[in-house]
Amino acid sequence: MSNANLGNRNKDNKNRRIRSMKKGKKRMLFKRVLQVILAIVILGFVSLGAYTIVAIAQTPDWDPTLLAGQKESSIVFDKDGQPVAQLHASENRLSVEYEDIPQLVKDTFIAVEDKRFFEHHGFDIIRIMKSALDIVKSGEVVSGGSTITIQLAKNAFIEDPTALRLSRKIQELVLALQIERAYTKEEILTFYLNRIYLGQSSFGIRTAAQTYFGKELDELNPAEVALLAGLPQAPSAYDPYINPDKAKTRRNIVLSVMKDAGIITESEFEQYKEEPFTFVEQVKAKEAKVELPTASTRNKKHPYYVDYVINELQDKYDLSAEQIFNGGLKIYTTLDTKIQAAAEKAFANPANFPKSVDEIPVQGAMTVLESETGAISAMVGGREYTPMGLNRAWQSKRQPGSTAKPLIVYAPALEHGGYYPGSVFDDMPVKYKDGTGGIWAPENYDTQTTGWRGLITMREAIRYSVNVYAVKLMHALGVDYAWQFGKNNLGLDLKESDKYLSMSLGTFQISTLEMASCYATFANNGVRNEPYSVVKVETRDGKTLVEYTPSSQRVMKETTAYIMNDLLRSVVTSGTGTRASLGNWYICGKTGTTSLDPDIYGNRTGNPDAWFAGYSPKYVGVVWMGYDKDPDKNHYLRRVYGSSYPTTIWKEVMTVAHEGLQVQSSIPRPKGITTVTFDRKSGLLPSSLTPDEFISTEICAVDSVPTSVSDIWIEVKVDPNNPDLIVSDDTPDAVTRICLNLPDRPEDVPWPKDELPYKPPSAHNADKESDPTGITTPPAGDSSIPQISISAPVYNSNTTVVNVPVLTEYDPGEYSLILYIKRPGVDYVETFQPEDNRTKSISYRLASSGSQLKPGSYTFWAALMRNDSFTIGPPSNPVTLNLTN
Repeated sequence: MSNANLGNRNKDNKNRRIRSMKKGKKRMLFKRVLQVILAIVILGFVSLGAYTIVAIAQTPDWDPTLLAGQKESSIVFDKDGQPVAQLHASENRLSVEYEDIPQLVKDTFIAVEDKRFFEHHGFDIIRIMKSALDIVKSGEVVSGGSTITIQLAKNAFIEDPTALRLSRKIQELVLALQIERAYTKEEILTFYLNRIYLGQSSFGIRTAAQTYFGKELDELNPAEVALLAGLPQAPSAYDPYINPDKAKTRRNIVLSVMKDAGIITESEFEQYKEEPFTFVEQVKAKEAKVELPTASTRNKKHPYYVDYVINELQDKYDLSAEQIFNGGLKIYTTLDTKIQAAAEKAFANPANFPKSVDEIPVQGAMTVLESETGAISAMVGGREYTPMGLNRAWQSKRQPGSTAKPLIVYAPALEHGGYYPGSVFDDMPVKYKDGTGGIWAPENYDTQTTGWRGLITMREAIRYSVNVYAVKLMHALGVDYAWQFGKNNLGLDLKESDKYLSMSLGTFQISTLEMASCYATFANNGVRNEPYSVVKVETRDGKTLVEYTPSSQRVMKETTAYIMNDLLRSVVTSGTGTRASLGNWYICGKTGTTSLDPDIYGNRTGNPDAWFAGYSPKYVGVVWMGYDKDPDKNHYLRRVYGSSYPTTIWKEVMTVAHEGLQVQSSIPRPKGITTVTFDRKSGLLPSSLTPDEFISTEICAVDSVPTSVSDIWIEVKVDPNNPDLIVSDDTPDAVTRICLNLPDRPEDVPWPKDELPYKPPSAHNADKESDPTGITTPPAGDSSIPQISISAPVYNSNTTVVNVPVLTEYDPGEYSLILYIKRPGVDYVETFQPEDNRTKSISYRLASSGSQLKPGSYTFWAALMRNDSFTIGPPSNPVTLNLTN
């Protein structure tokens, strides 16, 4: 063999050894990975087995008597540990035997809650998987994952719904198997249908049938049975009295299940899904001599508050109604009985509410929170209590009007930066495209009576609740940014359909509880707490089932919260909320009203809703007032504003809340706040032309201090005898006037009083003095508007003020006055609108005080202008004033 062949063979052997070593390493690595995975699986099974053993060991004792409903009242305690209510439901259950339950009812509940009820032995793997898939597909709970037997086990035996979910499910399964061994399917179904909670304090299907329909079970039609069968998953959410739309949707889902199960036909499905709700009140059922419960509690001193506690236990902590009413629990709450009693007293006083147009009363609601913690101190959900009925304090969501502006406009702007209380927008007519492609022209609540305010600051806009400013600010800020801030930072329940400029005026829905939580964030220096009423729940043997854990989140800068507090303080000290003042307490607040839809109500004046939200460093209180519904377009508030009845109630309650507390008349200023000197007509730094009367100081976050100098003021050369006449720079004796440079401001809208002296002249002096527009006489006007008469003018030479008496009576709510002036030697006419449209004599200054007027004949006319359309009527008879040297 040659040396070359030998070398090649050695090389091949070496390569084979290398490949073999690599394969060996791979096999070893795979083997180790497999060992690790196997160890993890074994460890998982061992851990799960140990966990299961522990869970089973902690399963409640088997006590068959509990299935029959052994009961012990639960007790609700206030914040001081004093009992305020006993919760029980012994009288809330009308039992029924298996043979008396109609087959329609049995089949429907089984189809919805447990389709294979008669086939399984306590649990149903297929059902659990299908329930999860249904939720993924439709986003709607069509049927639950628990079997009827498991639900019965949970209601009868499980005391701690807050236990780890897996542990609880294991225990429920063990108990379900025991139930299945001890009872027949018919007995289990009967236990279930007699125990199940179906809302409105109704335990069992017979009670629910009486509560909702005033009928016995055998009188129910498929639509009515479907509604009852849809309630177990979420009785409050699908309550037909409180949430009729959701209840109807849920009912129709159940009808579809009934159709698929062959319980009803296709034609019956089409018939019953359109059937309207025809519920009866409990009182009507009683009149029919049906024995029904009158309440779910006894000795309940503060029912609206206690009802909310029950809801929180069910929705937040997953306690069943059976546990709450019959479990012998001790429920400790944040209720302040002193404040609650004051709120109930205020709502029971008819003088605190406007008179209704008929027997349907004006309703209201109030929520009081601790500013620092979010603890609910008091809650009233209406003027008259209905057991477990509508609690307007948290279940009624209404449009908030101007009380939304701090939440959705001003706080977002301050948090964004670049805005501060001195930021200026022009309160003048403006138009935007609305969501439908039409035109939206927002107005202020007092535009027609007081006119437009012109260039105003953020502080002025909040103080006087100016709508147009808020709309313009949101437009500049961005609707999406404001929407995101309200939803994500303050937790507002905003929908995509709310994302329009009109949101700035409070067109979304909110409850007094939600609003109180938002305003508490300002009072708590930008830190938000979820409102809560339950502090702790103990079982009859002292075991803690529920214990509140504080959860705070900073949602805005401390500087933002401080400035918002300072701005809202202005509302109470000198704005629309002055009635809310509480001695020397540092009180902040905001009024709000909503407007009638002109497409529905035409030109009627009134409000669907009136609000007041106010707070101190200690407590936040929010009051809403209005009708529940307006079926005949006649039930709305008349001459009721947030500053009237709602503020009166707020002050009455909050006065009691603050009794005995050390007065806090100020709040500490955080780092990052400074004071800036600024031009009140631009929001920028003053220029050399800024008149002293418009130079002010304002607080500001250090990152939002204005750096630009005001450019809104200009110098104009005018005739010395006529300050409204522009002349060339080389005109002898020409006078310099400081004027506001607002070329985009509408020409036909009167200027506000403080800006009128700075309105730029529109007329120019030429070889022949004439108006560039060519208007040499008053316009003919709209003949549908009444023509007025005036008499000879009266002139004061010392002040150059002329008074023109108006002889014709007119409605100042519908019309304003316009004065036309024609000076000697000119072809054009000037126009002037007096600030007070109720005057019977128009006063007009012909020249600056001390200036000499050109001699000759001055002619005057007057006319009426519609407040809603700015349309001007025909001119009056002319009157003249002759001046000589």
